[in-house]
Amino acid sequence: MAPASKTPAGRAPVLLFALKFGALMALYYAVVLLPFFDRMLYDTLRANARASGAIIGMLGRANVVSEVTIRSGAFAVAIRRGCDAVEPAWFYCSAVLAFPAPLRLKLAGMLAGSAVILCLNLVRIVSLFFIGLDHPGLFEAAHLEVWPAAFIVAALLLWAGWIRWVRSRGRAP
Repeated sequence: MAPASKTPAGRAPVLLFALKFGALMALYYAVVLLPFFDRMLYDTLRANARASGAIIGMLGRANVVSEVTIRSGAFAVAIRRGCDAVEPAWFYCSAVLAFPAPLRLKLAGMLAGSAVILCLNLVRIVSLFFIGLDHPGLFEAAHLEVWPAAFIVAALLLWAGWIRWVRSRGRAP
C-alpha cells in the first residue's frame, strides 16, 4: 500500500501556480529597488503625463505638461511612482505566466492585458485631473481608494477573461 500524500493531487497545480506567482511578484519588488528601474520609470511617467495632457486637451481643457506634471490655471497633478500602472500590469502578467498554458497564448495575453491596463491608467490620470479640478474634495479618495481597487479588479477580470479565452482554445486545464 502506498503512503498517503500530504498534498492531495487536486491541490498540486494550485500550489505550483501560487509558488510561480509569488516568485514573479517577489522578482518585481526586487527589480523596483534597482537604480536603473527609477530611470526607466521616469521616462514612463513623462510619457503618461504627455499622453494624459494630450487627452485632457482634446477634452477641451487647456493644460501644460512639464516633465511629469500636468497643470491648468486652477489645478496641477504630478505623475509619481505608483501612478504608472507598472505594478498592476506586472501583477496581471505574473498571473498569466504562472498559469499552465502554451507560451504563445501567454505572450498574447500579456500583450493585450498590459495594453488594457496601461490605457486604463491614462483614464485614471485624466479622471483624477478633472476630479481635482472640479471636485477637489473627492480627489484623495479617488486617488488612494477607488482607483487602486479598480486596478486590482481590472487585473483579476482580465486574467479571468484570458483564462476563459485559453480554455476556449482547448489549451488549459
